[in-house]
Amino acid sequence: MPSKARRTCMDKDDLIWEKLDERVDGWLKIAQTSDVYRSVAQFIIKYRPGKAVEMHRAFKGGYNVVYRLEYEDGTSAIMRIPIKDVVPAPFHDEKVRYEVAVMRYVGEHTAIPVPRVYHYGTAADNPLGLGPFIIMDYIEHYETLSGVLRDPDRPVEKRPILNPNIDENRLAFLYEQVANVLLQLDALRFPRIGSLVEDAETGKIEVKGRPLLANMIDLAIHTDMPPEGILPPADTTYADSNSWFAALADMHMAQLVFQHRDAVEDADDARDKYVARQLFRRVATQGHYSPDNKTSADSTRRAISLYSEDLRPANILLDREDRIVGVIDWEFAYAAPLSFSSAPPWWLLMEDPESWSPGGVEGWQQMYGPRLDTFLAAMERVESRRSVPPEAALSTRMRNSWNSKMWMRNYASRRSWAFDFLWWKHLDEGFFGPNKDQDHKARLAELPSGQRQIMEELVQQKLKEEEDKDITVWSSDDTVSYFQKYLL
Repeated sequence: MPSKARRTCMDKDDLIWEKLDERVDGWLKIAQTSDVYRSVAQFIIKYRPGKAVEMHRAFKGGYNVVYRLEYEDGTSAIMRIPIKDVVPAPFHDEKVRYEVAVMRYVGEHTAIPVPRVYHYGTAADNPLGLGPFIIMDYIEHYETLSGVLRDPDRPVEKRPILNPNIDENRLAFLYEQVANVLLQLDALRFPRIGSLVEDAETGKIEVKGRPLLANMIDLAIHTDMPPEGILPPADTTYADSNSWFAALADMHMAQLVFQHRDAVEDADDARDKYVARQLFRRVATQGHYSPDNKTSADSTRRAISLYSEDLRPANILLDREDRIVGVIDWEFAYAAPLSFSSAPPWWLLMEDPESWSPGGVEGWQQMYGPRLDTFLAAMERVESRRSVPPEAALSTRMRNSWNSKMWMRNYASRRSWAFDFLWWKHLDEGFFGPNKDQDHKARLAELPSGQRQIMEELVQQKLKEEEDKDITVWSSDDTVSYFQKYLL
């Protein structure tokens, strides 16, 4: 048993949250004025002509604001814009460019229903001054998959969880459709890891941009660090999963180094977090974290498939007969290691494993297992209709990922604020052997003297930063030199 209770996930900086909310509220007041609505409507009509009858109130999502214009024939078009500051400026244009390329690629190479894109552009292309944009079809639907799956008795102010009394036949019908979507995405193979980019002249879509994760945007927001020189450059792609996991490990170190407040509880907690990140960096750079490079001699080509981080119930649209009519929000979709698409969907219970209560990740796993069986049975039925042999089946890979905890390795690698709890309780011993207290003390001998020395410097810095009352303003030159010393 661990020697002390550990939080399920690291907190984000409350002061940065507060300042971010203030800036976003101010921007939304400007973005939701009647003058802006009229200008947006005219701009949409320019690229999707028709007789408009209603401009709906703008909808704010997690990263975007959506304007919907309804036409006389009952159809609608939307303009989707990243929310200023929620998506930092360095990511604005590329986020839109990547998402459009994915939607067009998926629309061309699969039967998955995605929105039709009429026009898109950078911030410089937007005459309204609202930032980069996508003008596309609004997919008419009756409900989202989230609305169908969620527990109706759960208070609305709480995050949704799966309805424990949902009809099993209905659930199986829904799961088969989701399985069909995942199977189609899994069939899309790419030569490198990265984001899809459409050539403006030829229309050809290839992997030419860095993988864009929600975690990367959150790093820039919640640590207030400039991403240049810390995160991978925008044109970076990766040949294999080893190099990508190594890049993710460096991002986790950046999160610890640059977040000032609410990052550590005490000196030992700071040591836990530093040691966990250095151990992750080691197994990643040595090629021990991922099995994908061992699949075959041709694995570099075959072990990379399209993966969408945000493919979850809220983004799956249904008609009145529970049939999928649309899959939306492709902004965090990219060509990823095959082990990512081989992991079973985390959202089967609709709640993150690190946020589950009661019981944390262990309680989540106990509840998740039976639902995973239901989901994999549905996928197996879809695969059988396609005559997929069991040894080549995605359902087989998902079950293996669950049993081997590879799904957890992938999950921890993508989520900096959930990483520590998952590492010490569920991953560390698989790489380094028994660790009675599940903390850094048993692992200090694994670190060279230089890392142990810099760790103590970082510990003192983290404790000092916890007392800061202001947000640190970094320059790009400062961040690069400051960060490099912790990558020893």
